[in-house]
Amino acid sequence: MNTGQMLITISALMLLSTVILNVNRNALTSSMNMSEAKYEILAVSMGSALIEEAFSKAFDEQTANNNLVEDLTELSTTLGPDGGETSRKVFDDFDDYDGYVDSTDFDTTVISADLNIKSRVFYVDPDVSLDSVGSRTWHKKIVVYISSPFINEGRDTIVLSKINSHYYFR
Repeated sequence: MNTGQMLITISALMLLSTVILNVNRNALTSSMNMSEAKYEILAVSMGSALIEEAFSKAFDEQTANNNLVEDLTELSTTLGPDGGETSRKVFDDFDDYDGYVDSTDFDTTVISADLNIKSRVFYVDPDVSLDSVGSRTWHKKIVVYISSPFINEGRDTIVLSKINSHYYFR
């Protein structure tokens, strides 16, 4: 082999190495994106399930036993679980989910997904703001926050929210 052929061979090997590195980098990036999307879908699914579970409960502690509440002053002033309601299994009304915290770290049904779930419930007045208001209204909002070290390396939090309204008919 002369010098010209040697240079062409070295150049070809360098070009081949560059192509292989780029293909591997793209495959790794695609794999990471697919894994992150899997965790995001799981997080949204778990957050939605929590919201739907909360919606399956009574609007307020005062309406939990099918009591008719006709005045705002009859609604609960404090939100959150009542005495003895220490787990989701015994929650009986929507605002029991205020301050709820959970993690899938020790849940064997969710393999390899470390999700941290927090929820907040507060009164809202849609005519004024969808943020928390200081008085009782016929509307409560639940906000669920889900974070994980596997979602954008722990820098992002998925936030889901929904408003529950109570209506009574005469």
